[in-house]
Amino acid sequence: MRGRLAVIVVLVVAVQSCAQKPQQSPPPGRLIDIGGRKLHLYCTGAGTPTVVLMAGGGAFSIDWALVQPKVAEKTRVCSYDRAGLAWSDPGPADETVEQTISDLHLLLKNGGEKGPYLLVGASVAGIYIQAYQRAFPQEVAGLVFSNSSNRIGRLVNGKPGLIWELTEEQIRSTFPLDASAKGSAPTSEDDPFDRLPPDLRAVRLWLDIKLWQGWEPTKEKPDSNLSWRKEFLQEFAETDAKKFPLGSLPVVVIASDPAAPESQLHTHDEAGPRLDFLSSNTLHVTATGSGHEIHLYRPEIVIATLGSTVQAIRTRTPLSHP
Repeated sequence: MRGRLAVIVVLVVAVQSCAQKPQQSPPPGRLIDIGGRKLHLYCTGAGTPTVVLMAGGGAFSIDWALVQPKVAEKTRVCSYDRAGLAWSDPGPADETVEQTISDLHLLLKNGGEKGPYLLVGASVAGIYIQAYQRAFPQEVAGLVFSNSSNRIGRLVNGKPGLIWELTEEQIRSTFPLDASAKGSAPTSEDDPFDRLPPDLRAVRLWLDIKLWQGWEPTKEKPDSNLSWRKEFLQEFAETDAKKFPLGSLPVVVIASDPAAPESQLHTHDEAGPRLDFLSSNTLHVTATGSGHEIHLYRPEIVIATLGSTVQAIRTRTPLSHP
């Protein structure tokens, strides 16, 4: 009897475990072939310019779920997953600047999405959208940075250093990572992702688990960090050489902090302040009280700002607060 009870308890636990395990979810958008591999692209709405939403490091297209539907009421808007994230196939050099902008260019072209594009970059994606504009300036109608491109560092011999201050050799010395870096599998979606609707939280947990399962820290390479370092140094050089290097291109900076004073234009202690001086047509929007992921903490600010920016681009008028 005791043995049967043990079996029953095991079965009950197994059933509960299965019930709690996130189920595989189909992509909300299309899987577009970019040449032997496919990336996930989700586009809604109609109108121009097309808003392209790019998530931060290790984040997914569904993280824009509180923003995209509202923006789609006014114009065409696309979110997507970079190579190796969510429903997108991995590539040979994931998260490097070079592969990322090449992938996005092919994705939009093969997906039939017409420019010009208003590129929106959250967190580290700020360097990607700026690199895309440099590579394909004729395709870009404007840039929107959301708590973007500020301080990215690594520990070298136990001491932290910003990647643009470290040498290539120092960065390489931090790879591969120890096996312990993998940690345990994700079990829930916490702040700020618990702000997503329950059904999307379940999907996101499945995506997080999938990403965790495929990550091998002992095989991690420095390629993306070296690529980021190169991009940051180029961006610093452009701002140091000339105020307003992007001319009058519409540039919006949505940040948790107020705009930087001009005295910080040439600082390399942070990368964020230079964003306020990329263009003579720049708007700084302070998301007071927001955490890092403004599109999740204060989506209404992102929605309103994108709406007013789209209108300014359409009417060829200077940017202004919504």
